[in-house]
Amino acid sequence: MLLRSVFGFGLACSLMFAGAGCDPGETTGEGGGGSSGGSGGGGEGGSVSAGGSAKPMCTNPDPPTGPTPDPRADSAGALRADGSAFLLFGGDVATVICGQQPAREHVSDTWLLDTKCGGWTKLEIAGPSARARHAMALDAVSGKAVLFGGRYRMGSSGAYTNYNDVWTFDFATQTWTELAVTGTGPSARSNTAAAVVNGKFIVFGGNTSTSGLSFTPKKDVFALDLATNTWTEITPANAGPPARLFHAMAAHPTKNVVYIFSGGDENAFTGPFLTDTWAFDLDTATWTKLASDTPDGTGRIKLGMWATVPDGATDPKLYVFGGHDDGTLGNRNDVLSGPVGASIAYENTLLGDVYTSPSTGQCDFPVDFTTIDPNSPERRSAFAVGQLPDGSAAVVFGGDSDCGRLSDAAWFDTRTNGWTPIRSTLPGLVCLRTGSTTCTSLCN
Repeated sequence: MLLRSVFGFGLACSLMFAGAGCDPGETTGEGGGGSSGGSGGGGEGGSVSAGGSAKPMCTNPDPPTGPTPDPRADSAGALRADGSAFLLFGGDVATVICGQQPAREHVSDTWLLDTKCGGWTKLEIAGPSARARHAMALDAVSGKAVLFGGRYRMGSSGAYTNYNDVWTFDFATQTWTELAVTGTGPSARSNTAAAVVNGKFIVFGGNTSTSGLSFTPKKDVFALDLATNTWTEITPANAGPPARLFHAMAAHPTKNVVYIFSGGDENAFTGPFLTDTWAFDLDTATWTKLASDTPDGTGRIKLGMWATVPDGATDPKLYVFGGHDDGTLGNRNDVLSGPVGASIAYENTLLGDVYTSPSTGQCDFPVDFTTIDPNSPERRSAFAVGQLPDGSAAVVFGGDSDCGRLSDAAWFDTRTNGWTPIRSTLPGLVCLRTGSTTCTSLCN
């Protein structure tokens, strides 16, 4: 069994990825996320290599220092167009482990991660109110990230407040601006999915329920013209996908098309989850079903997805990472991918951790529940994700794992189909990823 991992705090991290964001000195995990600091997040720095998807290189031989965001899930992020900085906003910092349901603590903090060297900077700026389960996407033309919706509740009971406000974050000035929108826009909601296509911010589906005990999924489509700040509801020309939440969306890098994958319906607490993939042509307002299933037949929620056009290819390729399935594994760290034509057939680009041993009771998992893939980050769901405008690389941060909440960040390169750590942190890792040789269960 692997006791030391590239994505834990083992020797491999300090030797193989020196300067890539390993943080072997951190041992407690909460990371001091309450103060500003870090090293140059959001600075111009180096640009992405000519290949388009290689992680920007760090020339500082010292490991990153300074604070990191509190471990969290249900946050949202965006990657700057040149790949040099990752924006993180909000989320839920309550630590949820199997069998525990602490009061949700939604936050309104804004952080920038220097993707070159792994330093975080907390920006002390005005912006959106505290929330979680909001959507965010990058408008590469303006260099701004667009944030929509989400929900908030103080404490562990009562109704949530859903939002439908729209904000933009300018990477150049490092400021938030609330847009004064007009037209017919989405109702207040959470757990929607969004993408920017040709100057329009596209929103599909989501949950309009304010109850923490039930879901009301939607299947409507809206477009916000970012030049005029005007919402328009798009009426599809044909029957499309069923209503959903917890799904993922990706934009075609060069055409007016968006893709959606998986998610859940009103039964998203327990599943079964949806396994379908759809394309929506914004020019014709037409839905096309591309696939009905995944390689192992399981659906997933709270996942990430992006689209790219590989070098020399005509058709785009979809990439799917992580999420929570309705099978035996639960949280996942595999990568699925497949070229889009009239249909799509996903392949297991990276298997990630592989299920090995069953649980021995509720919330009682053995140390070898999975065989760990040392070249993949921890299994997770409800994480923040952002991608380059051409989709050739993506950054993921945080999320829910089997052992709590995460605050690490990693870079995925579609041209090598490999991960590179940006900033490694301890909380949320299964025991075997921490470097411990005395693990007695999955988490300790």
